[in-house]
Amino acid sequence: RLVSEVLELGRRDRAQPELLNLKSFAETFLDEFTIHDSRVAELVVLNVDSAAMIRFDRSHLNRVLWNMLGNALRHSKGIAGSVRLNAYRVLTPGNPPRVEVHIVDDGPGIEPEIQAQVFEPFFTTHSSGTGLGLYIARELCEANGAQLELCANSPGAHFCLTGRGE
Repeated sequence: RLVSEVLELGRRDRAQPELLNLKSFAETFLDEFTIHDSRVAELVVLNVDSAAMIRFDRSHLNRVLWNMLGNALRHSKGIAGSVRLNAYRVLTPGNPPRVEVHIVDDGPGIEPEIQAQVFEPFFTTHSSGTGLGLYIARELCEANGAQLELCANSPGAHFCLTGRGE
């Protein structure tokens, strides 16, 4: 698993961004994720603006969401609606359009003393984790001109991907 994650990092330089309808992409993504974790249909609430378009490499976005959703499910309470995936367009006068994707869980959140470390390579709080998931997710976002940030606990963990919209 560690080798495949390191190889994934090498693919960040081969980004082939395309314009993706985020609602359609997220629905397909969740269908695929459900094959691996049947709880997704019950636990994840999807709220995506149908006009949200993001410029991103399809396989990179899949990898980022796979990691983020996996983490959110692992740390959530595991009840209906425990994880929210929200996405919408952000239009600001004088700036190009952008899209925000928020992944929020209802778990305990991330302790303040480790928040600065969550994107560092090999940092993990999970006994079988490699500590590369969030690091790779952030690197793939940057390769696509996007940002991945940890927001304030709400009360669970809250991550925001901000990317180029259209």
